[in-house]
Amino acid sequence: MKRKELILEIGCEELPASFIEPALSYLKEELTKGLDGELLKPSGVETYGTPRRLIVLAYDVPEKQPDRKEILIGPSLQAAFKDGEPTKAAIGFARSKGVDVKKLIIVENPKGKKGKYVAVEKLIEGRETLEVLKELLPKVITSIPFKKSMRWGNKKVRFGRPIRWILALYGEEVVPFEIDGIRSSNFSYGHRFLSPEPFTVREPSQLLEELKERFVVPSLEERRGIIVDGAVSLSKRVEGKLIKDEELLEEVVNLTEFPYPILGSFEEEFLSLPKEVVITVMKEHQKFFSISDDKGKLKNYFVGVANIKPVREEVVREGYEKVLRARLKDALFFFNEDRKVKLEDRVPKLKGVVFHDKLGTMFDKTLRLTELSPFISLELSFKKEEEVKRAAYLCKADLLTEMVNEFPELQGVMGKYYALFDGETQEVAEAIEEHYLPRFSGDRVPKTQTGTALALSEKIDNLIGFIGIGLKPTGSADPFALRRNALGLIQVLLKGKLFLNLQEALEKGAELYKKQGINLINRAVEEALGFILDRLKGVLKEKGFKADTVEAVLGATNDPYDALLRATAVEKLRLNPEFEEVLITMRRVVNIIPEGFEAKEFKPEGEYERELYEKFLQVKEEISEKLKERDYEGALLLVKELKPKVDAFFDNVMVMDKDEKVRNRRLSLLKEIEKELSKLLDFSKLAF
Repeated sequence: MKRKELILEIGCEELPASFIEPALSYLKEELTKGLDGELLKPSGVETYGTPRRLIVLAYDVPEKQPDRKEILIGPSLQAAFKDGEPTKAAIGFARSKGVDVKKLIIVENPKGKKGKYVAVEKLIEGRETLEVLKELLPKVITSIPFKKSMRWGNKKVRFGRPIRWILALYGEEVVPFEIDGIRSSNFSYGHRFLSPEPFTVREPSQLLEELKERFVVPSLEERRGIIVDGAVSLSKRVEGKLIKDEELLEEVVNLTEFPYPILGSFEEEFLSLPKEVVITVMKEHQKFFSISDDKGKLKNYFVGVANIKPVREEVVREGYEKVLRARLKDALFFFNEDRKVKLEDRVPKLKGVVFHDKLGTMFDKTLRLTELSPFISLELSFKKEEEVKRAAYLCKADLLTEMVNEFPELQGVMGKYYALFDGETQEVAEAIEEHYLPRFSGDRVPKTQTGTALALSEKIDNLIGFIGIGLKPTGSADPFALRRNALGLIQVLLKGKLFLNLQEALEKGAELYKKQGINLINRAVEEALGFILDRLKGVLKEKGFKADTVEAVLGATNDPYDALLRATAVEKLRLNPEFEEVLITMRRVVNIIPEGFEAKEFKPEGEYERELYEKFLQVKEEISEKLKERDYEGALLLVKELKPKVDAFFDNVMVMDKDEKVRNRRLSLLKEIEKELSKLLDFSKLAF
């Protein structure tokens, strides 16, 4: 059967940069799924896109669906025939399918049904691909999800931006359909300014080359290469290095159809600003790339990316420089004005900044952090109580500065610089910046002990506070970024190899809210702890630990780094034949204890009870020493030393004795063993 290429181009007004890649991903997935579902599986699907167009190209799509047999199930055999004769049910079913009742066949257990049924075997003739595509393509186009979609004029269809044309070709034939008055065709358009006239596309493979001839680079990867290569080359002209910024690069790639990098400069006086300020002004306002020297010091040059090759490059450069100069002058003014007021003098004014209407002001949060962070510092054995208390007191003050008001993404960063200008120590200043870290997955974590304690405190306060007023995230909605807070908390502890009892930390956080008269729900600590541990489960599974290992470990500890060490020990021991004896021993102990049984005071009687109890006390002491050293592998292997006494106990003693006192004594002995060893792992969660 012949195969042809299929291409679909949706031409529209300029889409926001963040819309393009998700839309292309959806187009590829849905078209592939749609063609597969119609038995028209292509050999491959590729996507291309610019702000003005979304393109999907499918290779080797069959010209026609294959003919196929289909079994149509009717009534049960019992209902269809009586005494060998067809009933009304059988006759009616056959008539509805257009066949003689004699053509009915018998099938057994069809589609999960039990028993025998009558059915019709029907030949389904394959449809022409063009007919299928007339129905499929409009559905795919109108179902593309956007963060925000719109209607325009009197149109009914919603889309990311107004659709202006649709090109749809299967081989050399137009796939005919219409969406809100816009008919599909074999026409496309080049660059809006450099080649705005429509042109005809004869076949799918022609479109991409025709676009390039008309100043449109449809491939995202190709545009990315043009931008990076050009920017790196221009940076070398001024003996500089391009500062990598993947986020900015992705945005600029999706803002252009014909990227053209241009080198510009600004006055050296602006280099007196903090490096982060200059970079942020260029990135956020102008989408310019920054340039540094070999030592990482910022140079007074930048690379802007035009969406057109200008006739006079110097005119565009001068325009870029003029706008940037104005922005940097504003930043310099804000910076100088902000320095006239010390951070500590701004702190009382945080009383006028609401953190959340149910959780108080930013000043209230500051006071909580000044108590919580020294507590966390002590728990981490940092001995930085004074430094962390000072950093906590100042960490939110930069929210009231002009610079952070203009560039919210610089919160913390500006606090660090202003603190240094105010004469604060380097440790305190660094902590002010670091307390927001990590800001996203894979971001750096705090380097200083003071910053680490404050960052953990910030996240604990957020989690216990918002979850404590019933705002735990549901579904995909997470307006207060609590998932990010929980993952950040875990990331700081795991990367820093730090031990922290989360329950105690959350209880301290809840206590501080209560001290301020802010009421949290009764289960606030339990809910917040469960929320964090759910994230920790995901993190540990991503690291390759088995699900039952993770469950068993988190049944014994709520300390993330401690959990990592225990899980590592379990997974390592699972390769050790001796560990099987540990599991067998624990299975015998755990399985016989009735659910909900509480141990009672007991005194072991008889040879086997006493010997097991004495051995347990000895092993318990040795395990305690191993636990102090966090030698979980050694502690777990010690459990197997109980095996001979456990086996002798079960072989010679009836645990579930008819005498209640005897039964309770023996169960209490086993319960005490189980309770003590559960400090290592929740063995009931571990697959034996």
